Order: sequence, then C-alpha cells, then structure tokens
Amino acid sequence: MQNFILYLAYRFLGLLVNILPEFIVYWIGKRFGDLVYFILPERRKVARKNLKLALNVNDSKARRLARANFRHLGMVLIEFLRLDQLNKDNIDEVIEIEGLEYLQQAQKEDKGFVLCTGHFGNWEILGVALALKGFSVNALARDQSNELINEHILELRQSKGINIFSNKGMVLKNAYQVLKKGEGLFVLSDQKSRHADHYIELFGFKVLAQLGTVGLAARTNSPIIPIYIVRHRENKYKIIVKEPIDVPADITETEKKEVMSSLYKELENLIEKYPEQWMWMHKRWKGSPDIE
Repeated sequence: MQNFILYLAYRFLGLLVNILPEFIVYWIGKRFGDLVYFILPERRKVARKNLKLALNVNDSKARRLARANFRHLGMVLIEFLRLDQLNKDNIDEVIEIEGLEYLQQAQKEDKGFVLCTGHFGNWEILGVALALKGFSVNALARDQSNELINEHILELRQSKGINIFSNKGMVLKNAYQVLKKGEGLFVLSDQKSRHADHYIELFGFKVLAQLGTVGLAARTNSPIIPIYIVRHRENKYKIIVKEPIDVPADITETEKKEVMSSLYKELENLIEKYPEQWMWMHKRWKGSPDIE
C-alpha cells in the first residue's frame, strides 16, 4: 500500500508539472530541492563533506554550493517528469551540441561506440536528446525499489527511443551485443560499483572504479566517446562531445586505468566549472585509502 501511495504522489507531481507554466514548474523544482536538503540531513552532510574535500572550500561556501546542488537536482527531477514534452521537432530549442561531428562519424562507422558520461547536468535529457537526434542509444539502468514507479520510468525512457536493459542478469552479454551490432552504449561511470576493484584519482584522492567499460570497448573494437551535458539556464542545456578514445584489443590493465583516469579528469574539469551540477550527495570517496 505504501508503494502504491508513493506511486500516486509521483504520478500526481508528473501531471502537475506538465500543465503548469514553465516558470512555476522550475520554482517547484527548486523548492523541492530545498525540502530534500532540509529533510535528509545525512545526504546534506555528505554533500558538504564532499564539496570541502574535492574543492577545498570552507564551510560557508560548501553550504551554499550544497544548497544550489539540491536545487539543481530538484530541477532535474522536474525535467525528467516533463520528458513527454520533448520530441524531434523541439529538442533543438532545449539543447545545443558541441562536437556533433564525433557522434555523426561514430554512427557512420560499422562498429559500436561507448558514450561515457556521469551524473552531471541532466543525464536523462542527455540520453533522450541523443535518441531524438537519431543516434542509437542503449543504456544500463538500475531498477527502482518501487516497481510501479520503475515501470513508468522505463516506459518514459523507451518512448523517447532509448533501449533500456537492467543492470541485473546478462548485463555484459547485452552490452556486448549492442556494441557488436554497431550501436551506442550509454554508460554512467562516475559512481562506485560493488564490482569496482581498481583505484582512480578524483580531485586528488583515490576512488574505487570499475574498468569493465574500457575492457568492453576493447573487446568490441568500439571507441569511447566522452560526453557531458551542462545546464546554462532553466530548460537550456549544452551537450559537449569530446574526441573519441580508441581502445586497442590488446590493452593492458595499466592502460585501462590510464583511459579511465582521463575520463575522470574530463569530468573533474567540468565539475570545477559547474560545481552545483554534480551528484555530491553520493558517498564517492567511501573506502578511499587516502581518507579513511
């Protein structure tokens, strides 16, 4: 019963933000972020701690950035609930793309490509925008605990042209198959996985990371394309596509770490420019030998 009530609240919020004027919708998103900031003290504490650690800021600035970060994530939620409004005719009003030629070239070649990004900007709009622009997008997705909400989220993503497969079961097989078919695989690589077994530096501190994405690219002769999305203002984003990274089939473990380190460095540079747009509430440095 609790899950059903939560589902009804979720769908009601979705209905509300799709009928109200845009400026009111974004006001709601920011206030929702404020609410979460105050009712989840543990997440607020983690965000502040991470900000001070990574950016070397004082308590006052960490509080300001954490508050702005929660508001940003509130807007991300609202924008996700409004994805139904995006289509091939209006997507260019919301996004601009820098480095589009890299995607176009990858799509033309007879091999797959790995789209590597992080929980930065609005990664949901990033995937949808690419699909609406005609690029093949397959994505791993973590199932939500509420089955009703999870089903709606999957339907919404798939309705925009994204092929979703769960991160349970035959994950590697599914990922391998889409790359061998010459399609794109959308990967969020910035959070710690339970399978992570290598240390990479992020803001000068070691974090556990999984090198499976690099290994998969090597096995399928697929380039890795670093790609990110930055919020410029409400409902306006810029997608930044970096030059593809070719991964040789005989890549060594050391070279895999070097590739992953370069991807983390790209993300780090963007976070430094737009610190309010990353997922600071995640315990990213948990288990780091440099801290604990």
